[in-house]
Amino acid sequence: MDALKHNKVTLAIPLKYEVMLTVHGFVNPTSFVYGPTDENEPENCMAEKMNFTFHVINTGNSMAPNVSVEIMVPNSFIPQTDKLFNILDVQPTTGECHFKTYQRECALERPKGAMETLKGIFTFLSKTDKRLLYCIKADPHCLSFLCNFGKMESGKEASVHIQLEGRPSILEMDETSALKFEIRATAFPEPNPKVIELNKDENVAHVLLEGIHHQRPRRHFTIVIMSSSLLLGLIVLLLISYVMWKAGFFKRQYKSVLQEENRRDSWSYINSKSNNDD
Repeated sequence: MDALKHNKVTLAIPLKYEVMLTVHGFVNPTSFVYGPTDENEPENCMAEKMNFTFHVINTGNSMAPNVSVEIMVPNSFIPQTDKLFNILDVQPTTGECHFKTYQRECALERPKGAMETLKGIFTFLSKTDKRLLYCIKADPHCLSFLCNFGKMESGKEASVHIQLEGRPSILEMDETSALKFEIRATAFPEPNPKVIELNKDENVAHVLLEGIHHQRPRRHFTIVIMSSSLLLGLIVLLLISYVMWKAGFFKRQYKSVLQEENRRDSWSYINSKSNNDD
C-alpha cells in the first residue's frame, strides 16, 4: 500500500509558440506630382493624400503573443531635418499605435536674393534622374510607427491605416527629377524564449511610393533664363559683326561699282543713238 501512494509523478513541459507572421501593404496612389506653384498662388500642402494600408496575418498553428508591427517612412533629406510629410491620420483595427507627432506645416520660409535665385536656377538645370530614399534601423530621419495588436490567434488578421500629405516646398529642394520612397513594415512577436519565429523572411513588406517633379520652373527663373538667352544672342551677333568688319566685309567699294555701271549704261545709250541717226 505504501508503494501505491508514491506512484504519482509530476512532469513540467514548457509550452512553446511556433509563430508565423505575414505582412503585406499597399499605397494609394502609387505616385504623385510635385513642384513649385505660381508666384501669386499661396503655397499649400498637396491636395492629393497618400494612404498606406498594412495587413498582418498570423498564418501559424499557434497563438502569437503580443504582436507588433513597425512602419518606417523616409521623412527628410540627409543631412537636413525638415519634414517631407505631415501626419494626418493613423488608425489600427485593434490595439494602438505610437509615433512622434509634430506641428503640421505646408510652407517653408526660404531666403530671397540674387544668390538664391541663381542657386535655384542651377539646381533646376542640374537635376539628376532619380533618387531612392530608404530607412535603416532606428533612423532619426524617418517616420516611425509602432503598432501593437496584442495576442493574435491562428488565422487572425490586423491592419493599420496611415494617411500622409506631402509638403511641396520641401520636396522641390531636392536636386533630382524623381524621388522613390521605400516604406518598410516589419511584424514581430514579443521577444520571449518560448516564442519561435518560423518565417522571419516573410514578416517584412516593402511599399514603393514615387514622386515626379513637373519640371516647370518658377516665373522669375523663366524671366532670368529668357533675358540671359537674349543677352547672349546679342553678344554673339556683335562678335560676328566685329569679325566680319575686321575681315573687310563692310569696306567694299560699292560706290565705284555703281558709277562704273552707270558709265557703261550711258555709253551704250550714246552708241545706240548714233546708229539710229545714220
